Amino acid sequence: MNISIIVIMSLFSFNALASIFVEKNNVDSVGIIHSVKFDKHQSINIYLPDGYVESHDRYPVIYVVDGEKYFLHSIAYQKTLISESKTPPFIVVGINTKNIERREVLDTKSAEFMATLQNQIISYVDKNYRTHDMRLYFGWEMGGGFALDLLTNKPELFDAYFLASSTHFTKERLDSVSQLLKSKTPISEFFYYTLGSVESWSLGSHKALAEIFTYNTKKEFKWEFKLSTSDDHYTTPFDTFNNGLALYFHDYSPIRFYSLNEFETFGGMSALKAHYKKRGEHYQISADIHDETKHYLLNQAINENNFSFFKQLIMEFDGFIENFNYSSGFIVKVGRFYSKNNDINNAISLYRTELLKHPGSAELKEELIKLSNE
Repeated sequence: MNISIIVIMSLFSFNALASIFVEKNNVDSVGIIHSVKFDKHQSINIYLPDGYVESHDRYPVIYVVDGEKYFLHSIAYQKTLISESKTPPFIVVGINTKNIERREVLDTKSAEFMATLQNQIISYVDKNYRTHDMRLYFGWEMGGGFALDLLTNKPELFDAYFLASSTHFTKERLDSVSQLLKSKTPISEFFYYTLGSVESWSLGSHKALAEIFTYNTKKEFKWEFKLSTSDDHYTTPFDTFNNGLALYFHDYSPIRFYSLNEFETFGGMSALKAHYKKRGEHYQISADIHDETKHYLLNQAINENNFSFFKQLIMEFDGFIENFNYSSGFIVKVGRFYSKNNDINNAISLYRTELLKHPGSAELKEELIKLSNE
């Protein structure tokens, strides 16, 4: 098999033409995209998320059927939300179907395509890129019907499915799903599928699948069917990517508590540690409590004037304030909170530590002088 790889650093440019001059504007690079051609029929595009080259991390992968149409959707999703910690970075593999007999590959010859997907495409990606065990699948139209074959014949191949305006939810496929859910076979953990209400030709089979899920679902299997009154056959993928991925990654965002009572209701520190341990195992990342969660808990303790709880957090998050890149403004807030509660020594120690990092801070010097004169 002859595999050729072309590395493309994608950079969009737009030319604005005028009668006197031409202005060229460039926007930030989309990222690194590898194009891989297996043979004259089968090719894929692979997107590597921001930070991939510099890191040694392993990444989840989403496989997008009809990649020539939908490859960019999940890239846009993470590009928009990754900086806000709403989603983990993940590799995107677009499986192109433009130059193949799509109706055969995704239906009558689905067994052959399953073998190609597992033994060639996934095998190649896992061998050549830093992937971890989390594998996601997206399919539109016939790619959705094919997903039921994947679910029942390769139940452990994918962790989650995201389908849009699926067709060919045949009785045979639906019966196979029902039998799988009644068995003890380990299966994927998540299934999200959408349909526009105008797609009446598929409504019956989609409701039938929902009924199968409702009455046969295993405890570890989560699912949702979204019937949209505003989407049609060609716009449902937007919902599937945006809302489907948001639901699946719901536990990735750092937790923020808006009151200490909310924190206690959640289960306190033991529950918080258990949550981040589970999160770390799921995404194969650090199991430590996220820095944002630590910050907001400390800040909330100050806002609610709960000094005893604040001191507990200081012990629990030993060195966090000193090592975090806080502004002088927040350090002053912490120092004044110490002073308000007659803990002058810790206030002075904090200011001195911060002045070593920010020797030019007039604000910190002023606060330290005030305390020294008291």
